[in-house]
Amino acid sequence: MKPPIIFLDFDDVIALNTTYGGYDAISPGAKPIDLYIKLFHPPAVAVLLHLVELHNPRVVITTSWLRFLERDGMEQLLRKTAMVAVADSLHDAWEAPPMRGLTRLEQIDAWLPLHHKSEPYVILDDALSGTGLLKSSHDRTKRVVFCEEGIGLHDGHLPQINAALTMPVKKLR
Repeated sequence: MKPPIIFLDFDDVIALNTTYGGYDAISPGAKPIDLYIKLFHPPAVAVLLHLVELHNPRVVITTSWLRFLERDGMEQLLRKTAMVAVADSLHDAWEAPPMRGLTRLEQIDAWLPLHHKSEPYVILDDALSGTGLLKSSHDRTKRVVFCEEGIGLHDGHLPQINAALTMPVKKLR
């Protein structure tokens, strides 16, 4: 069986932007000494790492941070924030980059016909940046997990994520 796919947004999923946020990570110059410890929300990271260990997925990044990070930079960021397993799990087509004028739904829907090979998948996002995902075909088939602002990814999401990552995919569109 092919490894499942996790589409991963950062803001309000693993980055709660309480102490530090994307700008702190991508801005040039010296970084605060505790940046890589406090950038991502530890409980959310624990859930994500658990999913990677359990399902051995390929990860596709969907965050707006892609505007500023190439693959090498993304891998370095993930490694510095103790998410080596996520960095090692990046899909060959590792990004669904933000494109001017397209919703997150349209970005993912543009990625799927090019790279999807009927693997189970889940989309981890939030309602604010996950534009178009609410009530989409992905949402109706329970493949979208909406994280709440200020809370992020948590153990309560695991049943839905595990179901999506093990549920066969019917033909897309």
